[in-house]
Amino acid sequence: MTEPPPRPSPARRVHRTGLAALACALVGALAMAMDPAQAIVEAGAVTLLGPDGAPAPATIPASASARAATPEAMAGAASDALLASSMLRARTSTGAMPEYGNVATARRRHIAVGGLDRSYLVQPAPGARGAGRLPVVVLLHAGTQSAEDIWRETSLPTLGTREGFLVVAPEALDRHWNDVRGVTGGSTVDDVRFLKAVIAEVVAQDHGDPSAVFMVGSSHGGFMTMRFACDAGEGLRAAASLLSTMPDALARNCKSPRPLPWLAVNGTEDPAVPFNGQVDGTVRRGETQAALRSADDTFRFWADRAGCAAPTAREAITDQSADERHRWAERIVRSHCVGGQLSQQVVLHGSGHVIPGPASDNRLAERAVGPAAPEIDGGTLVWMHFKATLLK
Repeated sequence: MTEPPPRPSPARRVHRTGLAALACALVGALAMAMDPAQAIVEAGAVTLLGPDGAPAPATIPASASARAATPEAMAGAASDALLASSMLRARTSTGAMPEYGNVATARRRHIAVGGLDRSYLVQPAPGARGAGRLPVVVLLHAGTQSAEDIWRETSLPTLGTREGFLVVAPEALDRHWNDVRGVTGGSTVDDVRFLKAVIAEVVAQDHGDPSAVFMVGSSHGGFMTMRFACDAGEGLRAAASLLSTMPDALARNCKSPRPLPWLAVNGTEDPAVPFNGQVDGTVRRGETQAALRSADDTFRFWADRAGCAAPTAREAITDQSADERHRWAERIVRSHCVGGQLSQQVVLHGSGHVIPGPASDNRLAERAVGPAAPEIDGGTLVWMHFKATLLK
């Protein structure tokens, strides 16, 4: 594995960019207040943080106001500032992480698709019946997991209650998605049709916004997210893949009908989905595996499809010296994508097949999944990526 590039200091980075981002964000908020149709999420709901992680006061230099030429540009400034702020919000140094989901808040529904009885969990947002259309986050579990398992492994249900979006966790048949990777014993059911049916039902029954549907999957669920994006991406606004990389066969046949702002999160020491990819025919746990592209190539694939500019910006979002095991997280950004969006990659250096979250030091589990991830909240990273697209 190549040596990572020198890391910028998170404290110095925030100090340099914080005031400019705050100014741009507030200008964008004012523009959208004058023309609410420019945004699905109210820009006034965006909370920006200062270098210490506390909500920061904002002052707008006259020059910043003069540079704001169009409502679209100002909305873009607010969105970009939100993403910059989100990295601090995801770190434990800025306060307690949001709690993981409680299955008691979810309802299980059954739906007949292709002659099969399928089901999913859904958590309607508080006050949804009296509100306008709400963003929908579709959460896909890993292989051998259930919808309830992934619900308990992410803060997205907690954030959904707090910020007003619907969380939906479909259940794979026999706990395996048909992600068309070509693995031994893979599922053959039409999961794309199933997921489209679930989305349609939630939009109809729970005030979901069909123009603000997002999908995120972990591991096997991440592969399925990429398959759905290739075959039915016109129904999504943005997507995220955690602990998964692009199957080579899918990349060659991906229709990708809509440019999607993408978030990819991978650990460099992942034993299940190698960061540097794998060759076709690899045998793991007695099963023949298909070729996978590397994490970097996966991010490049989706960012290219989204029309993002080639130059990347890199920043450390945790400090290696703060972790005795020298794990740290890095954010890589490609901007100027279609519609002024961003695509992001979060690299978990020194971490394995683990969604980033609260501290874990289970050495026994590490034998199977590799080292735990740095203490940043995966749910916050995902939702802030999605939420930023609603401001443009």
